[in-house]
Amino acid sequence: MRKTAVITGAASGLGAALARLLAAEGWSLALVDLPATAPVLQAGVADAQAGAAHSQAGASAGIVAPFDVRDAAAWRALHDRVRSVWPTLDLLVNAAGVGATGEVGRLPESQWQRVIDINLVGTALGCETFLPWLREHPQHARLVNIASISGLLGIPSMAAYSASKAAVIALSESIAAESPAGRPGVTIVCPGFFRSGLLDTWHFSADREAREARRRMDATPLDSAALARRIRRAIDRDERYVVEGFQARCLWRLKRLAPRTTTALLRRVYRRLG
Repeated sequence: MRKTAVITGAASGLGAALARLLAAEGWSLALVDLPATAPVLQAGVADAQAGAAHSQAGASAGIVAPFDVRDAAAWRALHDRVRSVWPTLDLLVNAAGVGATGEVGRLPESQWQRVIDINLVGTALGCETFLPWLREHPQHARLVNIASISGLLGIPSMAAYSASKAAVIALSESIAAESPAGRPGVTIVCPGFFRSGLLDTWHFSADREAREARRRMDATPLDSAALARRIRRAIDRDERYVVEGFQARCLWRLKRLAPRTTTALLRRVYRRLG
């Protein structure tokens, strides 16, 4: 029987890269993103159909689910739909996300609401909807939540994004602690900058923030496909944390050893941008 996965944010970036990787392995996929991306999701389903061409007959190889992850009713409808055609769910990946930059006191309330609702509430709704089914898995299902190194560090001018991703980390750790015998296994992904489409939906409060974000995005050697392969290995190895990117790993380790020094370093880098 083919393995099954629900992936949000599947129309671009990391979500799309994970979908392509799993489709090539013959997984059955339910791909979630905004309604405007339905044609792109349909192409991802076609990849899943092609990847499953030589595997055993069984569950439908692909399901398109165009909806906003903030919509609890749409989550429940997806659950009922996939449960009617799949015997089990092996993997849930919450990869949908947006971002905003702007210092606290200068970022519009609407951006706080957007970032928290999509990154945290959208992830929480996915977990609330599918965790009971994941826990019923006869062997070992997995939950993968995409956070960020910003959730571990607290980056200047990124308070809303950092807060949302720190909350995703806390949510994931709570689920892991609540899960009997590690069912499902939980993997928390905290990458630094990697090449993706995230900046396309990012709100910038200042030109310098946009310039620096694009500079870092262009300079990083890590792309969505490479990160997807790293996450795929983490799934097989039952890893709890994936902190990817050399600078991200160094800053995470430095914070644990010298938190004040890390804050001073981040402050200095941020002030230089001004």
